[in-house]
Order: sequence, then structure tokens, then C-alpha cells
Amino acid sequence: MSAISHRKNCTLHQGVTARCCIVLLLIANISACISFNNFIDAKHFDRTESERHAGFAAYQKQDYPAALKHYQNALVYLPADNGDALRADLYYKLGRTYLGMQDNPAAIESFEQALVLQNNGSSHDRAILHNMLGLTYQKTGNIKKSRAHLNQAIELRIINHDELGEARTLGNLAATYLAQGRYIKAVEHYHRAQQLFAKTAHATPNDLGNIQTNLGSVYAEMGQYDKALTHQHQAMTIYQQAGNTAGIASSYHNIGYIESEQQNYAVALDAFKQAIALREKIHDRFGAAETRNNLGMLLSEMGRQEDALNILFQALPVLEELNTRIQIAATYDSIGNVYARKQRHTPALEFFQKALLIWHETGDRESERITLANMGDLFALSGQNTLAIVFYKLAVNISEAIREELQVLPQQEQKAYLNRVQGFYRKLADLLLQQDRVIEAQQILDLLKIQEAANFLGPVRGNTSTATGIAMLSPEQQIQKQYALLLEQSIRVGKELAELNNIDRSNRTAAQNEKLLQLIKQEQQLQRGFVSFIESNEIRDLVDQLSRDVRTQMPALEQLRPLRDNLKRLGKQVVLLYPLIMEDRLELVLVTGFTPPLHMAVPIDHHDLNQTVLNFRTALIERQDTVQHFAQKLYQWLIKPVEHLLKEVNAGTILYAPDGVLRYIPLAALHDGQQWLIQRYQINNITAFSLTDLDTRPVKEAKLLAAAFTTGNYTFTIGNQSFDFKGLQYAGEEVNNLAEIYPDTIKLLDKNFNPDAVITEINHFNIIHFATHAALVPGKAYESFILFGNGDRVTVDQVKYEWSLTNVDLIVLSACETALGAVFGQGEEILGLGFLMESAGAKTTLASLWSVDDRGTQLLMNEFYKALRQPGTTKTAALQKAQLTMLSESAISPIADSDRGVQREVDMAPESNQRTAHPYFWAPFILIGNGL
Repeated sequence: MSAISHRKNCTLHQGVTARCCIVLLLIANISACISFNNFIDAKHFDRTESERHAGFAAYQKQDYPAALKHYQNALVYLPADNGDALRADLYYKLGRTYLGMQDNPAAIESFEQALVLQNNGSSHDRAILHNMLGLTYQKTGNIKKSRAHLNQAIELRIINHDELGEARTLGNLAATYLAQGRYIKAVEHYHRAQQLFAKTAHATPNDLGNIQTNLGSVYAEMGQYDKALTHQHQAMTIYQQAGNTAGIASSYHNIGYIESEQQNYAVALDAFKQAIALREKIHDRFGAAETRNNLGMLLSEMGRQEDALNILFQALPVLEELNTRIQIAATYDSIGNVYARKQRHTPALEFFQKALLIWHETGDRESERITLANMGDLFALSGQNTLAIVFYKLAVNISEAIREELQVLPQQEQKAYLNRVQGFYRKLADLLLQQDRVIEAQQILDLLKIQEAANFLGPVRGNTSTATGIAMLSPEQQIQKQYALLLEQSIRVGKELAELNNIDRSNRTAAQNEKLLQLIKQEQQLQRGFVSFIESNEIRDLVDQLSRDVRTQMPALEQLRPLRDNLKRLGKQVVLLYPLIMEDRLELVLVTGFTPPLHMAVPIDHHDLNQTVLNFRTALIERQDTVQHFAQKLYQWLIKPVEHLLKEVNAGTILYAPDGVLRYIPLAALHDGQQWLIQRYQINNITAFSLTDLDTRPVKEAKLLAAAFTTGNYTFTIGNQSFDFKGLQYAGEEVNNLAEIYPDTIKLLDKNFNPDAVITEINHFNIIHFATHAALVPGKAYESFILFGNGDRVTVDQVKYEWSLTNVDLIVLSACETALGAVFGQGEEILGLGFLMESAGAKTTLASLWSVDDRGTQLLMNEFYKALRQPGTTKTAALQKAQLTMLSESAISPIADSDRGVQREVDMAPESNQRTAHPYFWAPFILIGNGL
């Protein structure tokens, strides 16, 4: 059984909980009372005042039932014709007491009555009431009303110059954005609150602890677990010093959640148990139930399904009684997951649908995405793959919307979130390929590539086929529409029921009771409708229609029309090859402009593939004689299965979009047993960004800027990595040869090759040639750089945000190296290089896959530029011609052992008579982007 995604409660701290996933503490008002009693002559209200003070004393002891009784008595003793200010204060205190008892509807009613009474009161008091209403509405899942009240509170607190109150309300407002998966807005508001807390001397330890907890909650949601744990432990220390038991309990809860996400089950189990014990000690029924939800999911992951259900069904009635809808939905989702693991599909679907209803109503996109994907998993497990695809698509499209917003984050901070969600994309692509829905699978592959580039570079620019996610086919749109209709009907009925249930039974009219009964029956019918939805004749017909239509690939997904049109315009000889790496196979997708997309599965364990790629790359770099053996093995997997199709369309150019580890090896160096692949085809690596930008352009008059680092030595350390770069002996000759081929070439050598000289001139040229070192560091893109001849380094950040390459058709890095070291990853850094230059505006990048031979590079570049100079020659054709020249002529002159890249020991003696026939010399360079 495949793994089911799951949802856990997280607590958001500031006094009250809201948000499924971590305890998020919402900041209530700290004062004993608002200033209402300042307007009352206390001697007329002795009994009222006595009950009020007794109520507050009980409240401080967390004896909420006693406090409630005292406050209610105080209201009874207060004269009906006087004391509006004191009455408002009592309703405010009643509201806080109901919050302590987790009776949110009663709390809202009390705060609303206080606000009406204070309509003409002080702005300070109204700010407090709006803040309390904001956090209480959030607890019920009504984000719209919550945010409206919180914004009013902030406006009033700014007018009152109340920085402490403003900070607390900003924290509550941030929680509303986190509840909807809007992480950037949440972080922005938390940081603003943190700055205000730092400015005021009145911030309490709890304020400081709460903000640490809440920032940790955001980072946990984004998958940045180390950062999340750091914030949670800082919060724990603050709460312990302040003696805040509730805060300590929330920290244990959050630590348990974060540790369980990282599968540190023993640590998580202990943390959850400590959280429950502390919450029960202070009679926090809601908090204990919330932690039990997480404990239930943890037990399920540990294989203890019956224990998990027992714990979850202990939590659910408490949460339902307290009407904490977000946490109710999280527990519904958790129960659905456990039933799915027990392969009880009907109750699993029922609970997922209940959760989805609440997520949809409250606008919690991240939770909705997870539950939709859970439903996709469930349908896939039960063999209903067509329906699984519908729900996976909905989940992927929500992820794409969230990912688009995350692009404003500092670079690298998107990676954790993307790692959390990309599993859905591969599941969806897998199912689509199983149904021969190749065009749609191709779109998912593009989305994957956009994501993987973002993993390395941080924010990257997508294209028109990625901006809106994956298209829904017409029958899928109908299924979605019918499902949305059920959701909307249920939301409407639920709201009407809530309004009637809020009316005390003794005050309801006969008509209201009759309406209540009708609504209850209607709600039951809708719940049954959810369960029977999938089995309805209408949905079955739509699924059948999908099964018929997708065989012909239904015309025209708008996102792919430009690609198909471009391929058609380029002619029969141009094809697009996508390999997708699955656990147990390779899926090969071949697209032409004149035939339907085709795909076939090649059985191969991904571990075997990884090892073969590593062996092939090692044989290439170390110039081993075994290179052809591994080249032929990979040929059998990547080319042989589609070889007959390539022959049928008379393919001459392969546009290649490699997946994962395949990015570390050049397709050109595969071997069919008779010849290298480059001897049969021109090869152009493409990124998702260049997919819809393949139209050929008239060759412009070349204007070339050529720069080189030829002499000197620069040593420096970045993080734990040391670099020792020496000048490239043949780089000067390389640049001089270019100047002979292109007489108007501008040359920059050594000290003259500096960032200021380049940046001011770079967009005046359409060919940029850098003969220098570059290091692309996996996982640390911000430390990656291009070295200039004066020793300066230009980072990825500067290229992305400061360089303009909009006039550049080709940028050549003739001494680039991927800086893999001992790490063998998924090739994000190689893919990222293409995105990096394309993001800056360049059409094509020519770069190498390993530290290249200095003399061999100079010879290849000379041949490349001579070929490119010929009228009508594309960049792809020029590279093929240069590579074939290196092969056929076996070198124009001897080659020495001098690598361009990080200087290192070479485990072989120099061979002065070594020739260039080995692919080590001619195969490392790949074109990325539009080389046509």
C-alpha cells in the first residue's frame, strides 16, 4: 500500500490555538479588565463589584465554571437601566471565560454584546474587543470575520499609539494567513510584531515566547524543520523561565510534531505524552484533544492502527463539543488516513470529505491540498485511477498557486516546501502515463523541472505552461464542478444550522424548530451524497467519457499548443525526448510536431540506473576504456526503445529534457555499439522555460564579448569548501582565435576582465564567452559563482537580479564545473544553470558537465565558433560539427593533462600524445535552452 499523506495539528501560540499542524498561540488581552468601570459609581454596585472580583479571582486560578457563575451573578445584580460601561466589561470577562472553557460561540456572543455596548466608548476598549473577536473567530475557522476584526483592532491601536497591543494583534493577524497557507504574509506579520515587541518595554516573557513559537510554526509548515525546532526550543526556555505551563505544553506539542515529521518517533512520542499530561493538569481539554490527534497519527505511522483510532476518537468528541472547526477537520483527516491504512475505503472517504468541507469553507488551501491528495491516494489504492487523477490535479494546482506566492522568499527558503509537495507530481505523472495520457504527463514533467530548478536556485521563472498548474479536461471539470456544488450546499446548510443552534432551545419558535429539523435531515442527505457521489451514474458517465477521450489525447491543451506548433514548424527531423525516472522503471515520452505523443515504459530499478549513471560519469571523467560499456547500457534504456520511432520520422535533432541523475551525463556520449549518438543526432538540452520558446530566428550579425582568466592564482574559502583557481593556459589563445573568427570581438583579459567592465557592456552583445572558472554548489546556490580575471566573484544572486541578458542569444562558460565532490544528487545544479541564464534573459547557455581539459576545450571552441560563423548554422549544429571534428580528426595537436575547473590531483600520468577521441574531451559541453 502506498503511503498516505497526512495532516497533524500544530499549535499556534498566543494564548489560543488555531491552525492544524502546530500549536499557534493567539494573543488575547492581558489586562484584568478593560477601562469600563472607570465610568461607574462603584458604591451603587456593591454586590455586582463583589461578584465581579470573585469571578476574576476564579478566572486567575483557571476555575472557569466558578468564574462564569460569578460573572453571570454580577450581571443579574446590575440594574437594567444603568451601567452600560460596567455591563460591557462583564460581557468582555464572560467572553474570556468562555474562551477558557473552549466555548467559542458563547465567547463570540459575549464579545459582540460588549462591543455594541461600547459603540461610543474609548477606542482603546474597542480595539481590545475587536482583537478578542478576531482571535475567537479564527478558532472557529471563520477567517474572513477574524481578519476584519483584527484589522479594525490594528487601526485603533495605531491611533492610540499602543505598540504593545498592535504587536499582539499583528501576531493574531499573521495566524489567519498561516491558516490559509499564505506563508509569506504570515512571516511578514510575525516579523513586524517581533520588531514592535522589541521596541516596547512592556512586552512580557509570554509575548516573546509566543512569537518564537509562531515563527517556528510557519517554518514547520514550510518544511524547514531545523529552523522550526530552534524557534520552539527558544520558546520553551522562555516559558520555563516565566513558569507558563500552557506555553511549555504547547512547545512539547510542537516539538513532537516536528520530530514526527522527521520520523524521530521515540522523541515525538515522549513529547506528545508530556504535552498531554501538562494540558490535562491545567484542565486544557482543547489542547489535550489537539495533541491526541497528533499522537493518533504518530501511532498510525508506527503501525499501531487500532491504538491510533482509539486516541483519535477520544479527541474528536471534545473538539466537536468545543466547536473548534479547524482542529475538527484535522482530526477528520487523521481518522481518514488511519482507515485508509486499514484499507477501509468507505469510512476513509467519508472522513476525508468531512475535512475537505471545512478546509474549503475556511480557505485553508494547504490543508485542502493535502486532503485532496489523500483522496487521490485513496482512489488509486482502490483501483479508481481516473478519479485519482482528478483529485491529484486539484492538489497539484493548489500547490502551484502556493508555490507562486513563495517566489518572493529569499533564495533557498523555497526548497523545503517544494520537497514536501513534489511527491504528488510524480504520483500524478505516473498515473497519467499508465493511462497513455502523455500530453498531460508532459505538463507535470515541466512542473517538476521548474520545481527542481527552484530547489537549487530559489525563485525561478516558469513559462505559460507552468503558471496555472495542470489543465483539467472537460469531463474532469464537470466532476470538479459537481463536487464543488456538493461542498457549497453543505457549507450553506451548515451555516444555517449554526445560526439556529446558537439560539437557546427555550427561545426558538416552532417554525425555527421545524426548520432546524429540515436542515439536519438535509445535512444527513448531503453527507450520504458525498459517500455515494463517486458511485453516481453521472460521475460514472464522466469517468467513462474520460477513458474514451484521453485515448485520442483530446485536442488542445492550451499550454502545449505553442510547443506542438513550434515542433511542427521546425520540421519532422526535430523531436522532443522526456525520460521520467520512476522507482521501478523509466518512462520515455517522445513528442513530434506531426505524430501524437508516444510513451513506453522501460523496466529498470532506479538504484541500478543511479549506479550505471555514476559508473558512466566516472569512466568519462577518468578517461577509462570501459566508457563504451556503460554508454551502450544507457543507450539500451534511453534510446533503443524509441529507436524505431526516431527512424520513422527521420529525426535529426533531439530536444532532450533529462530527469534527475540523467542530467549528470551527456546524451551525446551514448553508444549504439557502432557509433556515438552525436554521430547520428544533434542534441539540445532544454528546460521547461525554453519549451515554448523554440522558434528559430534569423541569424543576427554576431557581436561577441570574449573574456578570459589566463594568469594568476586565487585562493579562498566558502563555508567548508576551499578553492584554488589558477589561470587557464590556453584561454588567451582561445579568445584570440575568436577574435580572428569574429574581427569585431571585444576582448577582456585578466585584470580587465572584471564585473564592472562586463556588467556595463554585457547586453550590447549577442554572444558572451567566458573562459574562466565557475562553481555551482549543490544545495548552496547562493554560494555559487563565476570567477572573474581580477579575482572577483559574481554570485547566482547577482546574475539573477542584476544582470540583463535580454539581447544575448548565447552565453558560453568554457570552464564551468558542477562541484559535485562526493555528492551525487539529482542534477538540480545543472538544470539550475540553464534556468539561471534564461531568467536573466539569455536564449542559450553552453556549459560543461565536468572539469574540462584546457587544451581540448580551446580546440573544441575554435571549431564551434568556426561552424557557427557559417550562414544558417544553428548553435546545436555547430556544437555537433565541433564534436565530430574532435572525433574524426583525433585532435589537431597533442593534449596535455590540464583541467579547467577546481585544480586537483589527476590520478594518471600526463600523456603528451593523448588524442581527443575519448568523449572526455568532446562530450562535456551541453547546450541548454534554445539552440535551434
